[in-house]
Amino acid sequence: MKILKLFLSSFVFFILMDSTGYAQSKTAYTNAGDECIQRNDPFCGINNYRLALEYGEDALLCFKIGSSEKLLHNYASAIIWFQRCIAHQPEKEIKVKAFIEKADLQKRLGDFIGANESIDILKNLDATQETTWNKLLLDYKNAELLSAKKALIDVYPEPGDVNTAYSDFAPAPLGDSLLYYSSLRFTLIEKNVNVSTSRIASIKTDEASRAKSKILPESINMPAFNEANASISPDGKIMVFTRCLFDENGKLNCALYESEFVNGKWKEGVKLSSEINPAGRTSTHPNITTNKSEGYLLFFSSNKLGGMGGMDLWMSKRKSQNQYESPINLGKTVNTEQDEWSPFYDIEIDSLYFSTEKNDGLGGLDLFQIRFTSIQQNTATGLPPPYNSGYNDLYYSRSYGEKHQAFLVSNRPPAAKLNGSSCCYDIFRIQPVAPSLDTTALAINDSVLSIKVSSATFEKLPPEAKISSIKLNFPIRLYFDNDYPDPKSTRTSTDKEYDHLATDYLKRMKVYVDQQSNDSLKDVITSFFNDSVALNFSKLREFSDHLFNLLSTSPTRLKITILGSASPLAERRYNLILSNRRIRSLENYWAKWQDDRFTNWIQDKKLEIVFLPKGEDDADKTVSDLVKDTRKSIYSKEAAMERRIEIVDIEILP
Repeated sequence: MKILKLFLSSFVFFILMDSTGYAQSKTAYTNAGDECIQRNDPFCGINNYRLALEYGEDALLCFKIGSSEKLLHNYASAIIWFQRCIAHQPEKEIKVKAFIEKADLQKRLGDFIGANESIDILKNLDATQETTWNKLLLDYKNAELLSAKKALIDVYPEPGDVNTAYSDFAPAPLGDSLLYYSSLRFTLIEKNVNVSTSRIASIKTDEASRAKSKILPESINMPAFNEANASISPDGKIMVFTRCLFDENGKLNCALYESEFVNGKWKEGVKLSSEINPAGRTSTHPNITTNKSEGYLLFFSSNKLGGMGGMDLWMSKRKSQNQYESPINLGKTVNTEQDEWSPFYDIEIDSLYFSTEKNDGLGGLDLFQIRFTSIQQNTATGLPPPYNSGYNDLYYSRSYGEKHQAFLVSNRPPAAKLNGSSCCYDIFRIQPVAPSLDTTALAINDSVLSIKVSSATFEKLPPEAKISSIKLNFPIRLYFDNDYPDPKSTRTSTDKEYDHLATDYLKRMKVYVDQQSNDSLKDVITSFFNDSVALNFSKLREFSDHLFNLLSTSPTRLKITILGSASPLAERRYNLILSNRRIRSLENYWAKWQDDRFTNWIQDKKLEIVFLPKGEDDADKTVSDLVKDTRKSIYSKEAAMERRIEIVDIEILP
């Protein structure tokens, strides 16, 4: 007997078993198939239903096979079986159900005309439910409109050994070069039977250093449990993950655990409070993050009491080690009577991403997005394709490094198949693509992913499209060495140019590396110089080239907004002055770009630059401000990340 758990319950998986030994009759095989479906085992169910077919086909058996094929995400085959069910002219109840299923599958496959025709037939079959059918037509219309709004991204399976024929899921990127994820490729032996089990692994995603995945130690992956859904805080200090165990009734119960990263290792996981993990309930799919002003925030999915029904999304603020405030339900703008899964709060654009199954989505589980700070006044909207598909799409996540790596999980093709069915989940990477000349498509992508547009393509775009293309790279963060430019100066301006400052800063990488206390921190600061300082300097050159092109070829007037910040090492007034000098160094860089036209554009008010020097006001409160502790207050990645200016907006002036 072989068991494979595919996540769609608790942490999105089915339990799949082979079934043998039933009496050879149509009723026996049909009953055996029903028992398999009750165990969430569509493979077993469809095998028995097909054996029952040998004794004769009928409408109900065709319906059950179609339902099983749908569970296995074999949509085209499922439609055929529902059509065969209808062809047998079954009783009204079964016929209505068959048309409902057929319409849903047609929508998932993008056949909106066929889906609407199926609903029109339902109107004639059962006029008493006209309100329901009209609601479905409206939902399908919204889904059709959503399907037309294709985002400027490619979605493809993550390379390397991340994906297998088993389910691989829950991507949790840390920076730009490390990815944590979960996989069902592992096995335990229970009662002399190999049982598929989930484990948390990590892999370096840098092409230059990509190696095989590593399984996390037993402090996280305890042998007797299913471990999954690791979420790492943006600062890399905290992990919250799911630990699950089957009870005596075969039901999987999951709870959330916390671990801290200390001296280069993850500590033993500690179970969170009963308010987060109530007895007899499941809590899973954590997202541990921070918005700095409120400290660490934990989002998770749970069927704990007090929700809207099924699995709801909740939030709790972290008070101290392993201690969290009472969870708050995120409310009716997010939660429904159905299940909500895989929350991810993007702190940079104040957006909460999650998955749910709604009729106005593209089908199955779809990714939705909502602004978080005013969550009760907003409406969650489905993401366009290819974020979403007609299959199950969930676990959106992204890194906070400069490369903005982003991922999702789906069982869409070309996800790995098992036994010929689209049963299993793969981790997909989200990659921006260059925009076409279709300007209506440019404004759809609301992500913060970096995108490179060729000069030839950029020049052909109209001004509004050029602005949209430029914004896809925002924010552009430009980093500075400690107290530069002009150390210890009280002047608000400088004659230094950013390109010289950046080049000198990059030359000091070895000095920073040598100040780190262990190899792990040395890797962290090296990645910062490569993935933050150098990459953003490259983005600045591309932005400047596009900005020059836009101002040279159009009468358009532009406004650029730039923020400035500093680490908290010096006193507040000095840091505000320093932030202003850093912004001026960028203006100096532009003033000498190719010729003096930038200076003329600024003087003629064709280009307006808005400076917002914020000093240390928004700095991470955990960054050291101790003058004597230079290892932390100057040379740590946390301190280095605060010494920056950011190009955050560009707009056309009237």
